[in-house]
Amino acid sequence: MKKKFNRAFTLAEILIVLVIIGVLTMILLPMAFQSSPDEKAMKFKKGYNTLGTVIRELVTSDKYYQNGDLGTRANGVLVDRTHEGDFTYFCETFADVISTKSVNCLEDSLATYGSLSGMYNLEDADISEAMLSDMKEKLDSTCAIEDVQKKLGNSIVTTDDIRYYETDPLRTFGSNHSGWNSQTNAPNAQNVKRAFAAPGDIDPYYKDKNGFDINYKIFCMDIDEPNKDEAPFGFGIRADGKILNGARADEWLKKSVQKE
Repeated sequence: MKKKFNRAFTLAEILIVLVIIGVLTMILLPMAFQSSPDEKAMKFKKGYNTLGTVIRELVTSDKYYQNGDLGTRANGVLVDRTHEGDFTYFCETFADVISTKSVNCLEDSLATYGSLSGMYNLEDADISEAMLSDMKEKLDSTCAIEDVQKKLGNSIVTTDDIRYYETDPLRTFGSNHSGWNSQTNAPNAQNVKRAFAAPGDIDPYYKDKNGFDINYKIFCMDIDEPNKDEAPFGFGIRADGKILNGARADEWLKKSVQKE
């Protein structure tokens, strides 16, 4: 009669199995980590897409704006700093279109950081790469100014904890609709004479061929709390809804949502 033996694993066999498991772990774990989503990149892209969607909705809206002009309300009244609520109008309409956790649109003056104020006309064929780069860098650096974030960084907080804010609510889209000008920002004496031009009058320096302001309002997006780890992303928004990305936004748009 044959005896039955219960064969146990030897110590050597157990060690070999453990080594194999260890090697597989070393190979597969980094791959699993790399394939996990980059939460910051995902949040940025979600916020970026939201920004574009909201601006497109506003310029085509019969409720908020007229004729695709962010400087003219739906009832035809200009948002030109002469009517009650002009300074908070863009912030409030933007917030009205998205799901928000909190809205605190302020009439606060940070005029030094208001807009790109006619630095360059992007429709000018002579604009250089250096000029465009300067504009994009200014968008980011302006949004990152500490006191701007402190005062205005919580203007619009979405349910996803993405923050949007203007750097200077007192600079409305309609600032130049009335031919507004001043000695300090006029490029030449001829434009100074246009300081009290009629509403809708086209100044070739400050408006494009369709009559829209060429100035870009500086609008910021922050994917974490003000003055925290990730610096805000700057954007320029024109009265006709054109959006100019800041340098960091261009860089992040190239990033994968997967961790590298």
